[in-house]
Amino acid sequence: MSSVNWMALLQVALVTVGAAVVIAGLMSLSNWCFTPVGETEEPTASRKALGFALIGVIVVIVLFGLYLMIPYFH
Repeated sequence: MSSVNWMALLQVALVTVGAAVVIAGLMSLSNWCFTPVGETEEPTASRKALGFALIGVIVVIVLFGLYLMIPYFH
């Protein structure tokens, strides 16, 4: 009978929760970048660029996670 490596399972759980928090935080920040500021109708170009850059970072994180989970790519 095999035993469970509880420390490894805890490590995977903590990394998963941490990655979820980071992705949610980045998505929230990118959403904030696309909202209007004050009386203006549109966000500034620099805020839009930052919002798109943050979405790009999120995509890279998600794709890297998929790369780690799918054994065909290793």
